[in-house]
Amino acid sequence: MSTPVATAAPSLTPLPGGITLLNAPIASRNVGVVLIVRAGSRDETGQTAGLAHFLEHLFFKGTSRRPTTLEIALEVDRLGAVTNAYTDTEEVAYYGEGPAASLRGLADIVTDMLSHPLFVAEEVERERNVVLQELAARLLRPTGWIGDRIQSVAFGGGQPMSWSAAGFPSVVAEVSRDAIVEYHRSFYAPSSMALVISGGDGLDEREAAELLAEVPSAAPRPRAPAEWGRGDRYVANVRPRSADEEAQVDFMLAFPGIPALDEERTALSVANHVLGVGMSSRLFHTVRERAGLAYRIGSGHDFFDDMGLFSISTATRPDDAARAVSLSMSELRKIATEPVPENELGAAKSSMIGRLLRGTETAGASAHWYASRWRAGQPLATPDERAAAINAVTSDDVLRAAQRIAAGIGEVRLALVGPADQGEELLEAAVG
Repeated sequence: MSTPVATAAPSLTPLPGGITLLNAPIASRNVGVVLIVRAGSRDETGQTAGLAHFLEHLFFKGTSRRPTTLEIALEVDRLGAVTNAYTDTEEVAYYGEGPAASLRGLADIVTDMLSHPLFVAEEVERERNVVLQELAARLLRPTGWIGDRIQSVAFGGGQPMSWSAAGFPSVVAEVSRDAIVEYHRSFYAPSSMALVISGGDGLDEREAAELLAEVPSAAPRPRAPAEWGRGDRYVANVRPRSADEEAQVDFMLAFPGIPALDEERTALSVANHVLGVGMSSRLFHTVRERAGLAYRIGSGHDFFDDMGLFSISTATRPDDAARAVSLSMSELRKIATEPVPENELGAAKSSMIGRLLRGTETAGASAHWYASRWRAGQPLATPDERAAAINAVTSDDVLRAAQRIAAGIGEVRLALVGPADQGEELLEAAVG
């Protein structure tokens, strides 16, 4: 395998008040700007679950310097740029990408939205309805419903890790403007924030400090440790089909995984790729190509601060679902008992590295890459260094990592959407 081209290392600069400036050089005509916060849905309470997501929307509705959505949008367009945001379990992020010359304008817009939102009452009410429509649309899609519910069934017990990152519709529907203003003041802690710049000529400490001088100044919130399996073993959304629809059951199996800083995280990523990523993966070959049971099937792993969630997901006919589960579990057990052959391992690692280098080549993708690693507390390895770490994984490393996942088969959890409740049947097929 050829050696990836070396890239410049990122630099970290602590700013007054505790915010981190992260400059990540990349050869590009464009620039990526990400303002990331180590705070997400698991940092909310039952009374505030969904407000981080709601705020994400409201920040685009006007600031003291840019009073309307249209003014923000026009300024972004004049820069030739795009902006957006997202809310997740352990982070929220606001970002933009545009020509290198737009760096300071983009950074100013992104930091201004977080620092000086107006929360105009009429805009709050309009956007409240938009967010509720977004939540409703998400839950109408089987994959959206499963994605919304899988953590609730994997963790359960009313713990923050069990909540959807999108939030509770009941909270969004009832929260007052005053409560939103207070939440803005209390949710964003400078020591949990980083401004990440990739591309352009970067920002110096003085420029970044000026941009971030008036961000909220809350204290970081302590996180309740995540505990696996405190709720039901499965959750089912039964949706009767019409006479002209083909019966289909979508489902996801979840198993205890490993945390973001675990020493075997790279080996597990390789094991996951061998098992269920791409057309040469074992799940794809066995369940789709050989058995013809599904159009799509794959595996994944979410790395959290103190826990992980390994998953296998697919959609198939109800009559085929139990067999699809059995075949999938057979492949999971196999990768945990037999070393992966070198030719298969080499192909998986090359595929991973190819995806990695393609996926971090733009300035925006590079900024997100470093932002996500900073948020997780991981070493700020360049994509090339990450590629080298993947290349160094051995079949024995993969075997050990896979064994840790297979050891949790008895703790499997399930979320499904289909014409009947097949939960017990599919769990029995999984445990064997």
